[in-house]
Amino acid sequence: MANPPPPLARRIELGALLRTYRERASLEVGEVAEALGWSYVQKVGLMESGKRKLAPLELNALLDLYKLSAHERERVIALGKEARKRDTGPAFVADWAQTYVALESAASHLKLYREELVPGLLQTEEYARTILEEGDALTAREIDRAVARRAQRQERLAESDAPRVTVVLSESVLRRAVGRAAVMRGQIDYIHKLANLPNFDVRILPFSVGAHLALGTSFTLLHLGDPMVTFAYVEALTDSDFFDGPPHTEFYTLAFDRAQRASLSSAESLGMLDRVKFEPDPLE
Repeated sequence: MANPPPPLARRIELGALLRTYRERASLEVGEVAEALGWSYVQKVGLMESGKRKLAPLELNALLDLYKLSAHERERVIALGKEARKRDTGPAFVADWAQTYVALESAASHLKLYREELVPGLLQTEEYARTILEEGDALTAREIDRAVARRAQRQERLAESDAPRVTVVLSESVLRRAVGRAAVMRGQIDYIHKLANLPNFDVRILPFSVGAHLALGTSFTLLHLGDPMVTFAYVEALTDSDFFDGPPHTEFYTLAFDRAQRASLSSAESLGMLDRVKFEPDPLE
């Protein structure tokens, strides 16, 4: 049975949705705070960023102010109930990555563009270990926990409510020798297996494409809820950036769409996976 998304994910989703309804109502943050008798304007921003829980009375007052339909109210009230539950936080995940892991578990559609490395959600244990062991930043026990956590995240991919996953990988992801040949072959086999699932679409962006809008970066787009809310996530070595609205989400969506259109077809991408898998290992 699928685990429900954590309250953090629902709180962020709720905040983004309420911001959308506020903007639809042509209300400024200050006007909302004044109408609800809130003494500080920042409370609205904290609410819309998912950093503050809303009591039922506060939420109902907002829904009245934004003039939501009966259907919209029902959806938001249910979301608010989930958002008020206590957070436990995923184990063995860095604080700055907690938000992403929470939203990933709630997303209905994930779009992943990667320039150099296979996305964590798609990594085999051997591939993940090879990366995590670099730099001596983690102990052996911490690596074991991180690998186990990634495996837990992958379990959702086989559940009945598995999200749609659209992946665009630069050709360099396949040719970057992470570990020995056996590690890369196992990783490519796993990507090939995922690509054959009905909810997956894996595309390879070949070197021959040249320059493109997403060149030089890696990012994830997460679509949640109905009505849909979109988030863009960009991860660095020790922190991450999260964008939950225009113009950022629109620009990352444009970059992803262009990369996907420039990529090989699904069948051609599978063919490239097979070819690269059996190429000689330059390290051997």
